[in-house]
Amino acid sequence: MKETILIAVDSGKSTTKSLAKYKGNTYSTTFRTKMQQVSRLGVDIQPNSYHLEYYGNEYLLGDMVSEDYSDFSLDKASRIHQLAIYTAITQLLQKAKAPANVDIRLAVNVPITTYKDSIQKENFKQMIEKRGHVIHLMVNGKAYSIELSDVTLAFEGMGEIYAKSDEYKGKITSIIDVGGLNTTLCTFKGIQPLINTMVVSDLGMNVLKGKIGKVINERYGMTVSSDDLEQVLRSGYFASKGEVYEDSKVMIEEMKLEHLQQIIRFAKSRGYTFNMSDIHFVGGGAITLRRYIKQNFPHALIMENPQYSNCLSFLKILEIKNA
Repeated sequence: MKETILIAVDSGKSTTKSLAKYKGNTYSTTFRTKMQQVSRLGVDIQPNSYHLEYYGNEYLLGDMVSEDYSDFSLDKASRIHQLAIYTAITQLLQKAKAPANVDIRLAVNVPITTYKDSIQKENFKQMIEKRGHVIHLMVNGKAYSIELSDVTLAFEGMGEIYAKSDEYKGKITSIIDVGGLNTTLCTFKGIQPLINTMVVSDLGMNVLKGKIGKVINERYGMTVSSDDLEQVLRSGYFASKGEVYEDSKVMIEEMKLEHLQQIIRFAKSRGYTFNMSDIHFVGGGAITLRRYIKQNFPHALIMENPQYSNCLSFLKILEIKNA
């Protein structure tokens, strides 16, 4: 009988996060969801970057790729997400030292809009499973052959509801998942999602970066690149030619606050009152906005590792499904 490995992948527009469970041990990997097509790449591949060969084409994926190659489309049924998922699988197989013939049980994320549409769900599932064909690819010079079937699709914005189901029983919980491109909201009664509360906006961190870039251009008369904006958001200030513009620190903080308030306004426009429910924030954007979340929702819970919250639930769903 073949051994089984459980793999959960949350491939977002900013970062691909994944967890695996094999022989009682848990493994993780994370890398930036940025990809460009290359040809005869000769440079050394750095950590958290991957050189892929896939059916006659070459790609570079991860940190070495410019922010200009980030995917800003709402659709997850794309080559970048397909290859990010496959790459995450290969890295987890390698970390777990699983045999080549291991039975892979996979759960992957889809937007709520896809999850609620049966045709979109099936099309996405078929794309990831490659319609039952063996998936052949090279990652950093190592060959992999992967077979995927019965892939489990899980919706974004569930947080750790299913990972810690006993803690949520008898409670009403609103999950706010602040991602790279989208912010997803869903309210749960116990562990049951309330379908009318499942909403998604385009108010992710990429939108905030775009706003900051526009203000920098208008205030300082300078053009900033996508790579610049990633560093501006991480650093909390704008600098040019080595000079830090001190007033930019206040400006960036004000824009973070306004962005959170815009998320709140969107939620209220979709029927959220934030009354009579626990409020939980997940997603990488929750780290960026942590200060202002605490100001506006002093009793809200920001998960300890909010980037991995969805993955933890995906993995629990797989454990139950394959018990």
